[in-house]
Amino acid sequence: MSQSKETYSIQKNAWARFGRIGLLWESLSGWRLAYLAGLAALVCEVFFTFASPVIVKLTIDSVIGTSAPWVPAPLIYLVEPFLGKDLAGGGLLPVPVASGYDVPMGEAVASSWIWRPWLRTHLWAVGLAFIAFILLQALFSFVTSYTVNMSAERAAKRMRDRLYGHIQDLPYEALLRAQTGDWLQRCTSDVDTTRRFIAFEFVEMFRTFILAGFAFPVMLSLSTRLTLWGVLVMPVIIAFSFFFHKVVEKLFLGADEREGVLSGIVQENVTGVRVVRAFARQQYELERFAAANTRFRDQVFKLIAWLAFYWGFSSFLGLFQLGIVLGTGLRLYTVGSVTLGTLVLFMTYEQQVLWPIRQFGRILADTGKTKVALGRMAELLALRRENDLDETEILELEDGSGHSRHHERDWSLGSIEFRNVSFTYPDGTSVLKDVSFKMRAGEHLAIVGPTGSGKSTLVHLLLRLYEPTSGRILIDGRDVRTIPKRALRSKIALVLQDGFLYGKTVKENICIGQAESDEARIVEAAEKAAFHQVAEGFQEGYATMVGERGVTLSGGQRQRLSLARALIRETPILVLDDSLSAVDTETDRMIRQAIGKGSSTGPGGTTTIIIAHRLTTLAEADQILVLEDGRITDHGRHEDLLERPGLYRRLAELQSAICG
Repeated sequence: MSQSKETYSIQKNAWARFGRIGLLWESLSGWRLAYLAGLAALVCEVFFTFASPVIVKLTIDSVIGTSAPWVPAPLIYLVEPFLGKDLAGGGLLPVPVASGYDVPMGEAVASSWIWRPWLRTHLWAVGLAFIAFILLQALFSFVTSYTVNMSAERAAKRMRDRLYGHIQDLPYEALLRAQTGDWLQRCTSDVDTTRRFIAFEFVEMFRTFILAGFAFPVMLSLSTRLTLWGVLVMPVIIAFSFFFHKVVEKLFLGADEREGVLSGIVQENVTGVRVVRAFARQQYELERFAAANTRFRDQVFKLIAWLAFYWGFSSFLGLFQLGIVLGTGLRLYTVGSVTLGTLVLFMTYEQQVLWPIRQFGRILADTGKTKVALGRMAELLALRRENDLDETEILELEDGSGHSRHHERDWSLGSIEFRNVSFTYPDGTSVLKDVSFKMRAGEHLAIVGPTGSGKSTLVHLLLRLYEPTSGRILIDGRDVRTIPKRALRSKIALVLQDGFLYGKTVKENICIGQAESDEARIVEAAEKAAFHQVAEGFQEGYATMVGERGVTLSGGQRQRLSLARALIRETPILVLDDSLSAVDTETDRMIRQAIGKGSSTGPGGTTTIIIAHRLTTLAEADQILVLEDGRITDHGRHEDLLERPGLYRRLAELQSAICG
């Protein structure tokens, strides 16, 4: 049944609820525990980042100064096993004998802390503790960076594999509608954007929350008043960050789309270089690229302007916030409400927290870009795959109401039957109308008709690139809809008029469909396609690179190489879709003789369908179909069709007149 064209085209916002989150979560499959371990290491890293300034405060207030020692939770639980409960001795480290104090165990008096005299004369111990905390911070930072980046790279690889695998299984119509540059960007730069989010943006966001979770409770316990002044501007920065995120998300989407258009223009220009040069279109292509490049640049300029404004404004707010804390802290210090060490600790924490909060806008912006990238990938993955690619047991439709199952039934001999087949393209264009014909295994069928009469569409239906709107197509009596598509296509070799060649060697192009072929089979296929002498004439023979899309070969050479690639597969059914149009008449005759009846290893030879317009190509077929406006208007052998008025006789008279 015909489907709407939306089925085969990428639709905006075409993903399930939480589809983008699901795509991100699935990409981390197998590495989720490693990623979580990296986040756990990040918590430890932040802990030691938070703990280092406490050592500075303790040194200023309780070693150099005379204040009672104070260490916040949870750091106190790390220190007490060494210095004793309340830092009054009794831990793993022995209390210095020559401390100069005689204080009962377990008591800590502000003016007589038991560790102060020793630490004053051994300040290197404080420095050593500070260095130890910095080293531990660096160690956990390494663990975090290694695990999250490894997880991100694995996730990116999984996403690229999934996208590419999905594209391989998309319907033919969807691939025809593909915008190459846009799809390329979805599979590359959008994946890389997501990788950066996993490795950097999310980690930084998590770090900000953890650092704030450590720092603010400590700041509140030291001075509620100074803490309130210390967060005065932060809500403004956060609110501005969310506003900035909403603005740049749309700008990122526009930039991505414009970059996709730019990539598509480059790809089209490179692959269509012959047309560009032949029609002297270089200036047009330059202007076209320049216009697209200008639109992309203008979009990026908008992004740059907003980024510059955000960084400038947030820098002002951040410095303004530090100024407020410093001014308020100095005033409180002068009246004795806070100690100098407390003020230093506050300033350190304020800077540690302010920078990530300033970064929050950039992180949100990059998160917005990731949201766009995930959405674009999800839109591609939302395209429906081909059905029945690998099923091996499917109900066969019958003329009656019954159904039957096929198991090991042989359907690969090659007889073909079309029964009242009609087809309408997804855009509503009706192509085939009630087409019926039969051909026996090993028979040669030729199809002729004007451009747009449905000849190629008929072949596409045989390969199940499309499904008939109505009617049935049978191979050896079995409805092709009951045959798994991969299995069906493995039995049919198709050669197109403009066959696609890979930028590989001649040998590699021939072996694309039969990778395990030996030299003898390669040469045999090339000889049948009249390409062996051509290959031997190259300086490097079969090892010659043909260039992207076979750009170094002539049209006829490309067609013959494509034919050799099909013949090496030795399938029971061969379809030539106007694939000898670029070869001369003598070469055409040689090829037809080589692939004639009995050339296949099968019992009845190769069942061959030839779409052509050249009379000499059509004349030797067992039967000829004349297709006009999607209907079979005549059929029979060459001699019979010449005797009847119609398209075939007009074509023969026209070619005879030209040749004469």
